[in-house]
Amino acid sequence: MKLRQKELSGGIVLFEIEGNIVGGPDAMSLNDEVRKLVDGGKKKFVIDMGSVEHINSSGLGILIASLNVVRQAGGDLKVANVSSRVLDLLKITKLNQIFKLYNSVDEAVKNLA
Repeated sequence: MKLRQKELSGGIVLFEIEGNIVGGPDAMSLNDEVRKLVDGGKKKFVIDMGSVEHINSSGLGILIASLNVVRQAGGDLKVANVSSRVLDLLKITKLNQIFKLYNSVDEAVKNLA
């Protein structure tokens, strides 16, 4: 898994994830970065999953943990560009009711402003 991060206007942090989210040190880096940024005062996040091919239960746990950290700090986290395969898993686990999912990063950003 590759993780890229950039700051957008309005203090929104965009994470672009590429590859598989299957736990381990790579996937934990997302949670670590979210914690650091929340501690630094950031509260608005978008995760672009357009290049995520596969996610397992460990990966889902990392996303949930990140969402919890952000929400406990009074912020919000949106998820964009989910593939149909990942969306099916989110629906099966009912996590599509927990995460706010958007078809594009722009749409997610608009809903954070």
